[in-house]
Amino acid sequence: MIVTNKVALRIALLVLLLVLLQSGFFSLVEVLHTSFWILPGCAVIFGLLGGSMVGATVGFSIGFLSDALGDGPLGTAALIFMGVGYLAGIYRERGEHPDRLVTAALCGAATVVSSIALGIFTTVLGLDASVSSAILLEVIVQGLYGFLLAFPLYALIRRVLRPALIDERSGRRRRTAPLGDLGGS
Repeated sequence: MIVTNKVALRIALLVLLLVLLQSGFFSLVEVLHTSFWILPGCAVIFGLLGGSMVGATVGFSIGFLSDALGDGPLGTAALIFMGVGYLAGIYRERGEHPDRLVTAALCGAATVVSSIALGIFTTVLGLDASVSSAILLEVIVQGLYGFLLAFPLYALIRRVLRPALIDERSGRRRRTAPLGDLGGS
């Protein structure tokens, strides 16, 4: 990903929109007694599209804004999402570009890992946290939601960041004539 001033502005506006959607809409919608959590998946998608630095930076930004708007301890989600975005970016830099099914699986796994890590941080910090077996079922359902919501989120984020993606630019090259066809004999 090539990050210019315009692309950085797009990323900032997209991060703000996603965090506001999470806190204002997705956290209020409950299906099967579990709310949707899109932020870990968003950190993964940014890491897969932009690499480790973009993933870590955007993950930290998403987590910090989420912590600032929420009532949890400040900085925990920022650290977790920074790690998730960084690891997704490393995965992208070490291998080939994953397809949509692998991206969705990574988003679901990141949601599960982020939920468990946030629960551990909350418990270790001594905040009011109740631990029961019902939490495990909620974490698994949130991971399933993360898997399912990865498809539209990936399409949205990729569409907004299309001018900055390197893969998109390689498909637009002009075709040149072969060297053998010079027109004159």
